[in-house]
Amino acid sequence: MRQWNDIDWDEPRPSIEELVGSWGSLDWEPVPIDSPSVDAYLSQVRDTHVNGGYLIGRWRAARYSDVTTWFAARNRLEEYEMHRLLFDSPVVRADLSPLEIPVRLDRVPGALKELPGGALNLDGILATIIVRGGAYKSFQRSAAEAKRLADEAVAALTGRRYEDFRLDRTHEPWTPWFFDVAWDHTLVLTDYRKAEMTVLCVTDTD
Repeated sequence: MRQWNDIDWDEPRPSIEELVGSWGSLDWEPVPIDSPSVDAYLSQVRDTHVNGGYLIGRWRAARYSDVTTWFAARNRLEEYEMHRLLFDSPVVRADLSPLEIPVRLDRVPGALKELPGGALNLDGILATIIVRGGAYKSFQRSAAEAKRLADEAVAALTGRRYEDFRLDRTHEPWTPWFFDVAWDHTLVLTDYRKAEMTVLCVTDTD
């Protein structure tokens, strides 16, 4: 299988029938996130979002067609409905069962939006989540320490291969798990080299 960043500019655009037909060939498998740096950051999310918490997972596209690669290599995840296909996967639904993913999903769940700069900005976003905190608690150390924790977590998640990643975010409470107050975050990090997608969801309530 070709990597998701293997673009062939001479390859013709797949038809709608080919696009839809390729969905059935897309299979996901879980990839463990085994990192002390990620754990150290997430412990702060747990401590600052005491009435909510977080959910995290990473999955690799273990099987997919060249049609999938055509859209991924051109960064056309919305056209391919990649996020819907990820969240609609039985393995992702099982791994994120507390999220209570709706049976019917929008083409772009939660109106996820690609963020300019991608993973280059992820450490700042993660640091901000804990510095601002949840309903009752915020990070008890300096913003510089929050930034360091976030940077080390991002390094573990990306290997500092920033150019290989796309980052999408929404604050919409798109499943019943979110409290729909002021502290809802969904981040989806796409690794085009490895055909992997990492999801982090955070919520809290007062």
